Parts: sequence; C-alpha cells; structure tokens
Amino acid sequence: MLSLICFLPVASAQHDLAPLRQALAKQSGHKTVSVKLRQERRLPSLTEPIKNTGHLWLVPGKAFRWQLGEPPAQSAIYDGKSVYILDEKKKSAVRHDADSRKVKPLLLTLGIGEDASFEGLMKAFTVSGVTQKNDRYVAVLVPKKGKLKRVMQHMTLQVNLKTSFMERISWAQKDGTVVTTEFFPPVINQAIPSSRFTFDTKAYTWE
Repeated sequence: MLSLICFLPVASAQHDLAPLRQALAKQSGHKTVSVKLRQERRLPSLTEPIKNTGHLWLVPGKAFRWQLGEPPAQSAIYDGKSVYILDEKKKSAVRHDADSRKVKPLLLTLGIGEDASFEGLMKAFTVSGVTQKNDRYVAVLVPKKGKLKRVMQHMTLQVNLKTSFMERISWAQKDGTVVTTEFFPPVINQAIPSSRFTFDTKAYTWE
C-alpha cells in the first residue's frame, strides 16, 4: 500500500515546489493514462470509512472515465464539456458543468482545466506546507477564494520523486468529508478507445 507522509505544515514563503511543477508538467505531456486506484471516503455521519477500488482512464486535459466498484457502482465521465455522474446500480445520472464546485476537486485531481496547471494552482491555492521523505514529496494546498474555498478546506498532493507521478491525492471538504485516492503504477500512452468516454444516455434516469 502506498504510504502518506504525515506532518504539520510549516508556514513559509520559500517552499520547494519543483517536484510538484515537474509532476504536473509530466502528467500534461502524456497522451493517455490508464491506472487502477483505491479510494477511501470518510463522512462525518459514518463511523467507518467507505472504501472502493476502481479504475481511471484519462486523456489529459480532454476526457476521463473514473469508475468505482467491481462490478461498477459509480462512474464519472468527462467529455470535454460536462461531467456526468452515473449511479450504475440505480441507473440514474446527473450532469454538471465543468466549473461546478461539486466536481471541481475531481477535475483538479485529474489535471483538467486552467487551475490544474502549476501556474493555475498557484493562482487558486496557497501552499501551506511541503515535506519530503526519501522518494516521496507532499504539498498541502489551501484554496484562496471563490467556489473552491466554499467547498474545500485543503488538498494534499503526494508525488513519487522517482517517477514524478502523482500517486496520492486527498481533499478535505467544508462539510467534514475527507476523500483520499491512491493511484497504482499507471500504463502510459496506451491507446484508449473513444467509446470509453461515452455512455448510453437513454439507459439512465436523469435527475
């Protein structure tokens, strides 16, 4: 299992952000990414976390399919314009604009949108702390303003320094929810059929 480095963020204007910049630049340069993942969601109303495994298919900056459960229980699909959240058990669906605060953390996680670049992150977030231990680098980002600040307390990014790959991402929401996603070693630049980013709209009840 991937391990998250725990630390108390230290306020400083001189954080070493080079590993984060390199990881984001490398991610944007991939043609495709296919990776297995493990997610843990902690809700204030529950005593035990909700744990799921899943898969991510990604065309950086253009499209993704994020699937949880086996068989699939929930999917999120981005087609370049909107994000569709699909309940695969109830066969219900909801559409969100890409700028919606309900899906913005997910888009940032996957490098989608202007704010997902290094320069964009620095405009949208304050770096409250960084740490490095062996070949792992962790940065904690706090939203400065706007829609992100209304929904998110902070976001934590963990980079594998050997590969410059973003291997763990966690965000804490204002309602007390904490979502942590671990990514396993990815398959890079393997062809992904365009059908992976589409679905039968008539098969779902729309909310």
